[in-house]
Amino acid sequence: MTATLLVTACLLALLLAVPLQVVFRVEGIEAFSARITLRWLFGLVRFRIRLPHGASGPGTESRAARTGAAAKPRERGGRFDLPAALRQAAFRKRVFRLARDLLAAAHLHRLQLRMRLGLGDPADTGRLWAFLGPLQLMARRMRRADVQVEPDFIDAVFEFRAQGRLLLIPLQFVALIVGFALSPASIRAWRHPARRHA
Repeated sequence: MTATLLVTACLLALLLAVPLQVVFRVEGIEAFSARITLRWLFGLVRFRIRLPHGASGPGTESRAARTGAAAKPRERGGRFDLPAALRQAAFRKRVFRLARDLLAAAHLHRLQLRMRLGLGDPADTGRLWAFLGPLQLMARRMRRADVQVEPDFIDAVFEFRAQGRLLLIPLQFVALIVGFALSPASIRAWRHPARRHA
């Protein structure tokens, strides 16, 4: 039994170590659509994923609906509070490190990204932008990358358009995500998010 599990784990790790090429185009403005082509096992396995315009996505809500939703009190009890967690310096540093490691592991051949986002609260959006600003500068220094992120300090909104091509190793991504989730900073942020000052 133990030997079977060990062999299965080794085979799974070996398969996840095979590079995966991803060609994608995703849009989330007005209507959501996505076209993704995956090539694996050095091109022996190839398939496409397509979501047509009109599918439910982050850009399907109207601005009025988003504004109305943002005007309602946000219920944070029992749910992970990202703005509060980002107020913890250790967690911000760990998220920044994860983003940097993921970008390095993606092996981008081409990337174009346009994004507009807001949390519905100017203070929370400002804190988020203080975190995303350095990431945007880092992305702009990358070769073959064109990244523009615009903050919205009024509405709760997430609109984006992205397209590109990258080569990644799934096992490396799994290791980075697991390392982030199990890091002391992430565990502390999940259990004890920073409280908003009165």
